Amino acid sequence: MADDPRLAMALARYQVVSAYVATDLHRGQRRAFLEHLAKRAWTGPDNEPMRVTAETIRVWVRRYRRGGLDALFDKERPSPGVQVLSPELLEIACALKRQVPERTIDTLIRIMEDLGHVEPGVVRRSTLHRALQAVGLSRRPPTQASTEDLDRWEAAAPNDLWQSDMRTGPWLPDPDRPGKVRRAWLYGFIDDHSRLVLDARFSFKGDLPALELCLRRAIQKYGVPRKVYYDNGQTFRSHHMRYICGRLDIQHPIHTTVYRPEGHGKIEALNKKFLGFIAEVKASSIQTLGELNEALWAWLDLHYQSKVHGETREAPLTRWRAGIDRVRYADEEAVRQAFLWSERRTTDKACVFSLFNVRYQVPGLQRRKVEVRYDPEALHEVEIWLNGKFAQRARPLDVHPFRRPKPPPPPSPPSADVAGDWLGHLVARRREEQAPEPDPRTWKRDADERREANTVGLVELLRDRLDPHVVDEVEIRAWAAHFGPVDLDGWAVELDALLERFPRDLHVRIYLDTLRGPEGA
Repeated sequence: MADDPRLAMALARYQVVSAYVATDLHRGQRRAFLEHLAKRAWTGPDNEPMRVTAETIRVWVRRYRRGGLDALFDKERPSPGVQVLSPELLEIACALKRQVPERTIDTLIRIMEDLGHVEPGVVRRSTLHRALQAVGLSRRPPTQASTEDLDRWEAAAPNDLWQSDMRTGPWLPDPDRPGKVRRAWLYGFIDDHSRLVLDARFSFKGDLPALELCLRRAIQKYGVPRKVYYDNGQTFRSHHMRYICGRLDIQHPIHTTVYRPEGHGKIEALNKKFLGFIAEVKASSIQTLGELNEALWAWLDLHYQSKVHGETREAPLTRWRAGIDRVRYADEEAVRQAFLWSERRTTDKACVFSLFNVRYQVPGLQRRKVEVRYDPEALHEVEIWLNGKFAQRARPLDVHPFRRPKPPPPPSPPSADVAGDWLGHLVARRREEQAPEPDPRTWKRDADERREANTVGLVELLRDRLDPHVVDEVEIRAWAAHFGPVDLDGWAVELDALLERFPRDLHVRIYLDTLRGPEGA
């Protein structure tokens, strides 16, 4: 009886209503006393704080007066168990959960809907949770809560702050060693304001070039961030990462406090979502790094980027695009130069030097100390610099063909108990839809054109209604750069009304600031 949850809930309700029932109140005092009780924090059945509204307390009082403590019990379900899930559908849900135990309730529902096992919206989270709990397949893992205070914060606009992290990925067949497996690593960048995944890639390399390649793709696609927020790993604290930030006018990298990753919360929360993706790899036929990255972007495009975020209440891509007028792009050549690595070499009498066991020849520079700038992902051509100035480009002197790689082993057939390859479904759906890649540069150009058209319209509006001697286009454009764009139709009506009370030859800034109003100041 002591473990009866219905009794514990009834006693928690009784402690709330007893104060009201024991007090003799006049008609005009009852509502005020209910609101007073509603402001208090009560102890719930699980010894956690419980808040109750005044209207709920009134309902509990009425029930108690009619039936005593028994009336405060929750009603038992007339038909215990799950009624919506058929035995066949429940068996599919259990098979999916056993196949990948890391799958959450939401993921299970999404998979069953995507694979056509159930119509969208039919199965609820609570229903499926009770069904899986009854067979011992649904429980919340115990976690140790932090005792330190944490502040909630976010960047004010897109690209104000990017966060990055690296996490372990799944094991895949090693393409260089048949019969062996190799760990894949996931590098990712996320925009703090919108939670948009700017770029994320799996790689077999646990070193700096893989991270920089991810950052370079993110900058080329989504512009230059104002600040970057990194972990304390050696990869993120490299000299070259600071060099990139300096060349592209990014503030000096910020790093999390040692042994306190909570400040890196948004990328850590995304890592938990990536755990769900990595778990799905077990139920897929993925064998290569290319297949893994294709499945990752199918999952991101169809499951994460366009889904409403629980904190922002907007889809990440929609929220990032809303502030695109704040985005700054860098010249492509400047980006290329920033990501080049640099080494010092001395040529021999034949003008030859070696870089990563590859020989290059630079005619006319025998026995000279040169700076070699190169892209680690493209060593087919390097740049030679002398005294800080570009001298020439060099290609490998001797190009030996690599040994033909052995074909990868055929993928193993799925086991008989596999209920569904969700990642394979997402990849096929993404290929079928052939959705175009987001083009933030086009969005930026369109936003700039709309901004310019609005400024031109503002100049024409003022030129049409004010004295020509006070219409200063430079002043108007400077004002619009700070406070535009404006609603031209609404401003036309307000300006006409303003000119009925004021002359037309005042300084143009007076009209602009007046129409803007005190709320914009």
